[in-house]
Amino acid sequence: MNYDWAFARRIRCSREEQQQCLHMVSEILLLTRKARSLGLLSLIETIESCANRFLQRGLQLIVDGEKPHAVREILEISIMAGGFRGRELLERCIILEGLMGIQAGLNPRSIRELLLSFLGEEIARTYETEFEDGSGGDLDGFLKTLEQSQPPSPVPSPLSLLFSRLGDEEIRQCLKEISTLDLAKALKNMNAKTQMRIFNTLPKPGALFLRETLEQMGRVPPSAVAEAQERIEAVMKDVSRRTPPPKAAVGHTGPTPA
Repeated sequence: MNYDWAFARRIRCSREEQQQCLHMVSEILLLTRKARSLGLLSLIETIESCANRFLQRGLQLIVDGEKPHAVREILEISIMAGGFRGRELLERCIILEGLMGIQAGLNPRSIRELLLSFLGEEIARTYETEFEDGSGGDLDGFLKTLEQSQPPSPVPSPLSLLFSRLGDEEIRQCLKEISTLDLAKALKNMNAKTQMRIFNTLPKPGALFLRETLEQMGRVPPSAVAEAQERIEAVMKDVSRRTPPPKAAVGHTGPTPA
């Protein structure tokens, strides 16, 4: 697309219509975080439930393995052939550039800035107020995506099993001693239930920092994931050894009163 002054006139729409496009920006960013953490193939289930035909088409091209230039060309031709103006054009351009950023593996923060630039500074501030939590992004939306991103696994990973055997207080103690980078690497091989438990156990600033680390990290070699898991397992076993067993309830051993 040629984003020049002529395009700016064609994309012009009301403030209300611009605000309606904020929901698409939010949806694209959730998909960005999902793809960044779990890979492009994790978007397959989104395709099946996607109500926006243009977004659905672009996602299908990406998961089918089409080259970025081919994806852009197909979607741009579709936009130009439709002769769209106003909000319809604005929304399709937001989808187009968001999908290209997802396919390129860009940081969600970079994609966020790019998409909000289509809407102007005032509407961008509205997005920060209405769609973000004021301290690093839409954590609730991220957790919702995380919860829905993986089907239940019949065989949990060894690390997921270790976490399942610990109480909340033990997990909190472990998380104090595990490096955020190791935790982010190891999360990729944990099931969604364990991932959710870790995020919910962390204080909010820690959860936001972990999410940001995940987004910036991108793909991790399997060997690095395995090494991180080994270090985490060592910390967890050490914490378990140091944690005293729960005290048994003291029962009444004297004679039963009459």
